[in-house]
Amino acid sequence: MAAVSAVCVLTAGEAVGQNAKVIARASADSTAFRIGDVIHIRVVMRHPAGSTFRPLLGDTVNGFWVLERQQMVQPNDSVTTTGFAVSSYTPGRAVFPSIEFASAIPGDSTRTILTNPLVFTIAAVAVDTTKDIRDLKPPLSISLTLAEILLIGGIILAVLAVGYFGYRYWKRRKAQKAAGEEGVAPARPAHVIAFEQLAQLKEKKLWQQGLIKQYYSEVTEIFRRYLENRYAMQAMEETSDEILSGLQKLRFPDGMVSDADKILRRADLVKFAKYQPALPEHEEIFTVVHDFVDKTKIVQMAPVSQEELKVAADAGN
Repeated sequence: MAAVSAVCVLTAGEAVGQNAKVIARASADSTAFRIGDVIHIRVVMRHPAGSTFRPLLGDTVNGFWVLERQQMVQPNDSVTTTGFAVSSYTPGRAVFPSIEFASAIPGDSTRTILTNPLVFTIAAVAVDTTKDIRDLKPPLSISLTLAEILLIGGIILAVLAVGYFGYRYWKRRKAQKAAGEEGVAPARPAHVIAFEQLAQLKEKKLWQQGLIKQYYSEVTEIFRRYLENRYAMQAMEETSDEILSGLQKLRFPDGMVSDADKILRRADLVKFAKYQPALPEHEEIFTVVHDFVDKTKIVQMAPVSQEELKVAADAGN
């Protein structure tokens, strides 16, 4: 069938003193699909050179599920293309709404552009109700030989034996520690560990290589581990909301709780909502974690000698 195509011109987003404008077209290969079919939507944007765009599209929209998001590609300075794979499970007439993009045009402020909506017909799968409902295949019967039964029994006994001896070894090690083993190095301060891990993360240059999700996973893991070591919180197992609730109970200043919220929420968007942060946001989250650790670290005071105490007492007299 003919492809669906229309034009959406951003007039409110034109740069002052220029004739710059952005044209965004959305199209699909067909207008008729069945329930569950993958619908490929292509978006082509024509724009001034140097413009950048970021899609603002959730995982579901108007009854459609977003299955895949393609990278933004610029075949030349004035054209940007991308695509989405979506699917609908509701029969009937379905309207895929305009796709919203955040745009940055040279010489102009950041604005939002919209593509044209697309209209599809989603057909239900025909079911023959005149036939009886029955299994596709009859149940299979599995007969075991004596050798197979003995083999399974032997495996179960081996697993039980490994578990038993493993438990005895763990109990012995626990008793040795309780008796007091020597040579255990003292724990290092939480901020020292966090600063070392942040330095190692910076050396990896993950986001510079396009490993955005891995970068945000590691930076928030460092932040969560610091909270565990510093405040004895179960931050590695807790949700973002539980961590923020715990920080509020510790009576942190509002600014510190806001920083923690920024770290956790942005990482959640990247890991679970496929959010693509802008380049400055990568450096920002690293700086926010570093500053949070620096502001909350434990500062150890040097012990005061007897001579210094005597001098202070004489000065008070």
